[in-house]
Amino acid sequence: ATDQAVRSTMRYQITAAPAYMKAELFNRQTARETGEFLSAVAAECIRRRRYRVLISVRSSKPIFTVEKYGLSSFIELAVKYSGKFAILTDSHEMRIAHEYVVVLARLRGVNVRTFRDEPAAVAWLESGDS
Repeated sequence: ATDQAVRSTMRYQITAAPAYMKAELFNRQTARETGEFLSAVAAECIRRRRYRVLISVRSSKPIFTVEKYGLSSFIELAVKYSGKFAILTDSHEMRIAHEYVVVLARLRGVNVRTFRDEPAAVAWLESGDS
């Protein structure tokens, strides 16, 4: 019952901008919620055939156990579709967790970076830069 109460507070929104998808996650508390979010992002990218994504995570708990939420599956898709991912967060602890994920993803060939502000992340996504 506790997990159900926690799950109900998580929200996400995925929207299409002209050159990229924007995936926003709020109040994520568990690894399972992260997996649900990443699955939704992957499905929407494939549906729209857009593989440049701004992922923004706010008011959420840092998650360091990446395999519990299926990061490998998401990385495989990112490599297959030559995705480009910019990651934003609103806390220092989350940034540390995301840097860890970025290192793992880059080792597998994913074009991903973390950013401190949205304008810089969008500029990178819209550019031809790696």
